[in-house]
Amino acid sequence: MAKTRISVGLSGLRDMAAGMPSLAAHLPKMKSGAVGVIVGMGVLAGATALFNPARDELCHRSDRQLVASAQAMPLPGDLLKPQGVTVVPASAGKLYRDFRAIGYRLESVMAGTGAVPRVFVKAMPKDLHDLRSVDTRKQVFIKTMLPLILRVNEDLRQTRARIDELSGRASEGRVLSAAEHAWLDAQYERHRVPHGDTALLLRRVDVIPPSLALAQAAEESGWGTSRFAQEGRALFGQRTHADGVGLVPVAHAGESIIKVKSFEALLDGVRSYAFNLNTHNAYAEFRKLRAKMREMSGDVGGLDSLQLSEMLYHYSVRGPDYVDSIKTIIRVNKLRRLDGARLTEIAGGRYSLPGA
Repeated sequence: MAKTRISVGLSGLRDMAAGMPSLAAHLPKMKSGAVGVIVGMGVLAGATALFNPARDELCHRSDRQLVASAQAMPLPGDLLKPQGVTVVPASAGKLYRDFRAIGYRLESVMAGTGAVPRVFVKAMPKDLHDLRSVDTRKQVFIKTMLPLILRVNEDLRQTRARIDELSGRASEGRVLSAAEHAWLDAQYERHRVPHGDTALLLRRVDVIPPSLALAQAAEESGWGTSRFAQEGRALFGQRTHADGVGLVPVAHAGESIIKVKSFEALLDGVRSYAFNLNTHNAYAEFRKLRAKMREMSGDVGGLDSLQLSEMLYHYSVRGPDYVDSIKTIIRVNKLRRLDGARLTEIAGGRYSLPGA
């Protein structure tokens, strides 16, 4: 996918403000070209693919061919959805100011009166640790990660809905097209589920509560300041094999036995994290409890991140202590108030970007 480095002008930001009143109110105060971004040409075209197969690092290498084939197939009847812009931050301070300038405020999101802009930060600011205020540092981290988590959940919801629809039609004896059959088969293969076991497949294609993802990212990356977060865009401490793409922990520098998986962009790391929780055998109890919560509430709004975190004792060698740390981060930072957050709805064709 060809990429062009451009700046978002005021006209583009005003178009982004549609459906986000708090953003529009602040645009007159901004200077033209205030936010530097890299935008894939697929964004401008309103691309519909759930993932970018050329960039995906979300599974073991043995699965990449399956993933690529699944991703290459458009979802039958798929609707165009907004993609957003990818930001390369100049500094933590500037990113903080830019977020505020476009009306992105966590208090509004928590209160349900504000949406989360489709601004996807590619890497953590290298000077994040230099911010003196702990509160400001946390705000930059949360505001950076929340759109990424919501984007991945959005993709999961769409994939889940399509699986449910196609499986339902097949069970009713209705004929699926060759493309629909191929796409559905690819989902079974990708998620390592026996063909025809729709219930198990849906259990492996589901959202992660934002509060849980934020807490784990904060814990694993030191709120975005760790070496792995800064150099490898890795915020969830996922491991890879010795010859995989990743960074060697200092403690193992002479052994090269283990690496922390690294990524091209933060969004890739979030996708990999979600895929890990959704498919790894160690988190079967997590998925089972999530499915039970969904069934009881009738919606993902009934997912309790505090209870779900108790099923992640295998995520760290610290076991129960790790779970306690995650719970503390969720409670102290009131992260559950972000579980109802949604990305702003902006039609893909309404982005007006200079140089496009």
